[in-house]
Amino acid sequence: MIKQTLQIASAVFLLSSPALADPTLGVGVNFTFGNGQVNGGIGVRVFSDDEEDSAAVSLGLDYMFGSESWRTSVGAAYLMDNSYVELNGGYDFGLGVFNAGLGVGFTDTDDPIAPAMTGEGDVSDETDLGDDDIIDSIDFPIDSPFVTNGF
Repeated sequence: MIKQTLQIASAVFLLSSPALADPTLGVGVNFTFGNGQVNGGIGVRVFSDDEEDSAAVSLGLDYMFGSESWRTSVGAAYLMDNSYVELNGGYDFGLGVFNAGLGVGFTDTDDPIAPAMTGEGDVSDETDLGDDDIIDSIDFPIDSPFVTNGF
């Protein structure tokens, strides 16, 4: 059973390797649900990405207080501003069972990439013209019926 858990965790880790450009570590609490009980613990996580406001694959190791044992897990996390929330599945070595978990904690995330700036401090995306910019960019002839006192 333990061998299968490690093989599954290794397969998930290897398949997510293209997303491992900037992995990061996290520390937090984890609550497991299964077998009619809730078990709390503390643990560490390795996330496949460190970008803020993004999803990441996680691998974790927890010490569970209720079963007084170690638990390994694989999960999906959403990384926020130096924090995370995670849903995971894992194997509790003390209870000898697989169970589902919910984790929250702290991690070091990078801010999302800001848009490129031009030398004048304006955002370089010039495709978003407001209504006034479109009207100002049209050259009306002086004797045009569209030119009124309002322009």
